[in-house]
Amino acid sequence: MALILVLALSGCGNGGEKKTGVKAIKSRGTLVVGLMAATPPYEFHYSHDGKNEIKGSDIELIKRIAKKLGVNYQIKDMDFDGLLPALQSGKVDILVSAMSPTETREKAADFSKVYFKSTNVFVVRKSELSKYQKPSVLKNATVGVINSSVQQQVMQKYFPKAPLKLFGKNTDLALALAHNKMDAMLVDVPTAALAIKANPLLVQTNLKYNDDSAGAAIALPKNSDKELMKAVNSVIDQYKPQYSQWVLDNVKYLK
Repeated sequence: MALILVLALSGCGNGGEKKTGVKAIKSRGTLVVGLMAATPPYEFHYSHDGKNEIKGSDIELIKRIAKKLGVNYQIKDMDFDGLLPALQSGKVDILVSAMSPTETREKAADFSKVYFKSTNVFVVRKSELSKYQKPSVLKNATVGVINSSVQQQVMQKYFPKAPLKLFGKNTDLALALAHNKMDAMLVDVPTAALAIKANPLLVQTNLKYNDDSAGAAIALPKNSDKELMKAVNSVIDQYKPQYSQWVLDNVKYLK
């Protein structure tokens, strides 16, 4: 099994640019992966026995990509809005962070095949659920989303006048909603389920938006070498049927 190194960063992080592509990756013996480890159950920090490690369904995918390439892997943990800049500057080889290949992102990176799809849902406080039966109510609601996320784009498209609160982590997003800092939050279904599990005051509404969610894919540098894309897509083809089970398997690590 590939060895793992974890480097926590703020924004894009420090360090010089690296050459990317299969030859460069194999030459250094390490696949450098960018992600935001605050998106359970896809990637998150798990503390046990005095140790802290990053777990998640995306980590299972990363392990198999590294194995396919015959190298170890190193994780660079950063804020979500720092991921694409890190990829563009060569600080990471790929991004595996439940990222949807939107039109805007495709201008900055190449994307693999989609490996997982989910639906975006609104979550509110239980005490106010009766208010949120129709989308029109959200036009003037203050809604929390992850900065630079697909959910932010959904809000800007369908509810352009709604005040937005931007967050770097899903855990902060849920806590802000539970503590009356906003009216609702927009996240995908697995994230909503975990937020509700951790915060009994929250509940999922029936208001769903999935037409803007293309699913999760792996981002590679623009105009990547075909060999790297081929290797990544090969792993996705092989393990995509197992990914939903990995999502469920990682829920057990979350309180």
